[in-house]
Amino acid sequence: MKILVFSDSHSCPNRILKAVNAHNGKCDLIIFLGDGLKDLDVISTKYPEIPIIKVKGNCDYFSSSDVLEESILDLDGIRVLITHGHKHGVKYGYETIIRYAYELEADALLFGHTHVPCDKIEYVEDKKIHLFNPGSVAMTMTYGVVNTSNGVLVTNVAKIL
Repeated sequence: MKILVFSDSHSCPNRILKAVNAHNGKCDLIIFLGDGLKDLDVISTKYPEIPIIKVKGNCDYFSSSDVLEESILDLDGIRVLITHGHKHGVKYGYETIIRYAYELEADALLFGHTHVPCDKIEYVEDKKIHLFNPGSVAMTMTYGVVNTSNGVLVTNVAKIL
């Protein structure tokens, strides 16, 4: 499964569109990690066939109340926590959110809020947790390309050219 992951678009919908266009709209899913939910309208209009899973960020306070602040997904047998990250203090370190992901038995954690890409593996006791932040599609002009297959998660940070 090919997944495009975006966060922190902050009223720059054309950057999301440019990234999706760079893949010719060929992905199985888009995950949006908050701060710019309204920006997804451009994708829903141009690529209505691509499903979008989204969570709200700290700047999405006027968004629909049916959008959750976090969610657990099963992506090809991988338990993935998606959240914006602001409620877990990710700008000050990852310890709290790693512990939270561990308690939820997540194999991977996708988050935003810091505007800085992060792609690393952390361990809590004997549990491996893959942390992935695509950065800000508005500020750093980065997004994530995630591929899953048979319980394996491969992540890459891509740059909008």
